[in-house]
Amino acid sequence: MKRLTTMRLLGLVFLLALLGSATATAQQIDRKEAVVYGINAAVPDGYVGTFAPPSAPALYLLAQQISVISLRKTFIYFWPITNEYQADWEVLNQEITGNLEISRNGEVVQRVAPTDYSIQYTPQKLTQASARLFVGPEAVKAQSDFVGRQQAYQKASTDYYAAEQAWLAAMDEFQAKNSNDAPAKATPPPEPVQPAPISIYSNGLNRGFPLKLNPGNYTILIRDTQGKLVPQSERSLTVFTPRRTAVGYTVVPETRWTTPDQVNDQADVVLGKGGSNLYLEPLVIREYPQRAYAFLQNPQYLGNDTADWTWVNGEAIKGATLEITGADQAIDRRSLTPYKVNQLSGQALGYEVVKFTPSTGGSADPDFEAYPVNLKPSQSSYTVRLLGPDGRLIPDSTRLVRVPATVALSTLLLLPLLPLLGGAIILSRRRLRMRMPRNIAK
Repeated sequence: MKRLTTMRLLGLVFLLALLGSATATAQQIDRKEAVVYGINAAVPDGYVGTFAPPSAPALYLLAQQISVISLRKTFIYFWPITNEYQADWEVLNQEITGNLEISRNGEVVQRVAPTDYSIQYTPQKLTQASARLFVGPEAVKAQSDFVGRQQAYQKASTDYYAAEQAWLAAMDEFQAKNSNDAPAKATPPPEPVQPAPISIYSNGLNRGFPLKLNPGNYTILIRDTQGKLVPQSERSLTVFTPRRTAVGYTVVPETRWTTPDQVNDQADVVLGKGGSNLYLEPLVIREYPQRAYAFLQNPQYLGNDTADWTWVNGEAIKGATLEITGADQAIDRRSLTPYKVNQLSGQALGYEVVKFTPSTGGSADPDFEAYPVNLKPSQSSYTVRLLGPDGRLIPDSTRLVRVPATVALSTLLLLPLLPLLGGAIILSRRRLRMRMPRNIAK
């Protein structure tokens, strides 16, 4: 019996060892060294960081916008969840030196030498940030200024922490000397002021090839200092432009400002509840070929080829006036107004949108800037449009705003009963006819 128990234990240990080995094997990632293109692609009001492994032979960039690419050596591995390759930059991120050669129709049109660059981002709203690219000596200076601001903030934070500890100790001493049993003999010590956080962040100082090209199809490659082709550096490059540019609106309902609606097409209608407030944020929108824009954001895009187009949000429009009209008559004109969103506490959980002022906002910047529109229940439709600083209509900025009629709950409950009521009437009439005496022919 003892021998049988020992054999069972050995078998269990062996089984666990096999399972552990299988799990370890399944978790191993098959990394391989590869030459890839690191890409910081310019998009409307920002940059998209991505990379192109050897399996992605084509790069896509926007025309007349400065994008930056660089040839790098790193480890890549296939990730089956997303069905694409991932780069392990922390293990290896080596720049491959050389000059970029750009050809079109077999002729070299441009040669680009590597240079320093840095991208700095300024946060806007909760999840958005505007980006600015610095190239050459400006990049070195911008990064140096950023590091200086970081160091100054770290020192200010350290000093603030020490001052706060000293203030807490002083407050304890003050409260002990000025308890309820004894009259106050001095004013409490002033509380230290917390330093304001840095309003920008940087991707560091890097080296790459800044590109600003006209629309078209190109071939790019890297040549080393000896003029020889760097292996795996030749790729195709497609540079494209938007089909059209227009004005779109981000519609922020007062009751759900965290989930705004996007109104891009001119045929789209802005809907709102009567008696509520809407906040309209106008912005420049551009219509790009959907496939090309998808490859710009991810050179490993696996979607089907399509000729569809997609609207892309761009920079905010400021300095304009929103004109609200109804029945072909101007009702009001609104200016761009900054707002602050306060979270309500207690049982009335939710948000409250109030006008932002530096004294009451609690922060240096507003949460958003928009044009307020109050929807009156008596007015079923409005028309909004933007006027430029010169008073002229901004093209493609006109939108229809509709206030759907409010239907009483009793009416909504009555509508499903109408078919049942009609059916009951028909059945009653049929039963009545069946009970009536019939003339029987003799």
